[in-house]
Amino acid sequence: MSDSLAIPLFYVTLALLVAFLALWTVIHQRLMTERGWTEWCRTAEALPWRDRWELCRATLQGRAVSEPRLAALAVQRAERCHAWMDGCIRPGSAMRWYPLWFASLCLLALFLALIGGTADWFDHRVGGALVGGALGALLTYPWYALLRKRMQRCIDANR
Repeated sequence: MSDSLAIPLFYVTLALLVAFLALWTVIHQRLMTERGWTEWCRTAEALPWRDRWELCRATLQGRAVSEPRLAALAVQRAERCHAWMDGCIRPGSAMRWYPLWFASLCLLALFLALIGGTADWFDHRVGGALVGGALGALLTYPWYALLRKRMQRCIDANR
């Protein structure tokens, strides 16, 4: 592929990445609303910061909260988070494939940037961002699967 064709394709791929990220954001926000996560956030706004941190740590670590008065809130938070992540990685879910497509577009853009032959400072920073985006997208599914298990442990520990 000639350099004259690789550079425009690179910028078209970057435009696709931006559009893809915007679409991801809209769908992800809708999923958070449907699964009750935004409702939980409104509930959490009334809590003091100390309690919010305790609930966050307990759900992320999959353990029981230290104060019994927060147990019902921990279960509620973990259930909402579990439902939200389940919608992202459940087989048959459209959201399940978004990270893979995003990583593919990042790698395509990186490939086009490398064969384009441009070596100014902008392309090196974009290349680093593309590699980071691809790695982050590829690690999304295992991270969500791990968090789902921890959320379930938190639900079981606080009931």
